[in-house]
Order: sequence, then structure tokens, then C-alpha cells
Amino acid sequence: MRVNLEARAASAEQRRLRTRERLLDAAERIVADKGVEQASIEEFVVAAGVSRGTFYNYFPTATDLLNALNLRVAAHLDDALDRLSPAGRSPAALLALSLHMVLAAYLDDPVRGWVALQLAHSRAPRVRSFEARFAALYVEGVRQGQFREIAVSAAWTVAFGSMRMVQRDVVAGAATPVEAAQVIALVLAAFGLPYDEAERVSRDEAVAARRI
Repeated sequence: MRVNLEARAASAEQRRLRTRERLLDAAERIVADKGVEQASIEEFVVAAGVSRGTFYNYFPTATDLLNALNLRVAAHLDDALDRLSPAGRSPAALLALSLHMVLAAYLDDPVRGWVALQLAHSRAPRVRSFEARFAALYVEGVRQGQFREIAVSAAWTVAFGSMRMVQRDVVAGAATPVEAAQVIALVLAAFGLPYDEAERVSRDEAVAARRI
């Protein structure tokens, strides 16, 4: 009897997880198409094929769903960035590789790329894991003499403000990967690298990102 109860509980949990993912999948499609502000709970439940009551069982508000969607998109990138090996790479090279990998991930999945852009312009909480990665790289770059010693928050704004714009243009087809590499080179130059070196690093890491 105990085994049957455990199996039943496990089956119920699997159904619950599938329903939650169905809601997030629906939200991802709608947010990519219409934007955060125009999306509604009614559209989420219709697209997911669930009742409004079921929606509230998982997400008390639309904001809760968008926050969960933000974390899911971030986790996808975190998984990719976790595969990076710092061996033999300077902080500047590792930062360039990380930025190129983010762009590559969104080019491979444009819908998710649009969702990330929509969420970045919304009130969804910022994903602190990205900021922690960036801060560690920047501090190490300062220690090694590659980057200027400025507030990490200011450096974050320069890097991710620039990346948000080029990500939008690349996903929309309004900018090429070559132009994206130039933007990343400009970010590195703003941080303290001579531009010729920044351009070389960005170009090399763009190639490396496509191989990972």
C-alpha cells in the first residue's frame, strides 16, 4: 500500500510539473508576440488549455508567472555559461565569450530571445546570478590590470545596456554578428582594453562561442 501511495504521489507531482511548464510555454509564446504589458491571464490559460482556477493554483498573479518565466529563461543561459572553461582565458576574453554565447543562444532560439528582451524592459526582478558572474569577472579584470577600476554597477550598465540593444537588433535581423562583435569590442575598450586588442579578443571569442 505504501508503494502505491508513493507512486500515486509521484505521478501527481509529474502532472503538476507538466501543467506548470505548459503555462510557462504558453506565456513565453504570448510575451514574445505581444510583449509583457499587453499579455493577459486569459490569453495564458487559453493558450495552455487550462482553466483560470488552475492558473491561480500555480501562479497567484500574472506577475508571479512572469517572474517564473524570467527565471526559466535565465536558467537556460546559466546552463550554457556553466559550460565555459576559464582555462587559458583572461577576464576580458571570458567576458567576451560569455556575451557572444548569450547572443548565440538567442539567435538559436529567437522566441526566447524576444521573451528575454521583453522581460528586461519589464518590472521582473533582475537575475542576480548574471550580475554575480559579471562582477567576479570585472573585479578579476581590474586585479589583472585589464579593466579600469570603476564601480561594477556602472560597468554592468555599460555592458548590458549595450548588449540589450544589439541583442534586439540581431534577433530582429537588423544587425549582423559582425556588428555584434564590434559592439562587444567597444564594451571591452570602454572597460580599458586598447581597441585593437578588444577587437581581436571579441573576434576570436565569437568564433569560440560558435564551437561550444
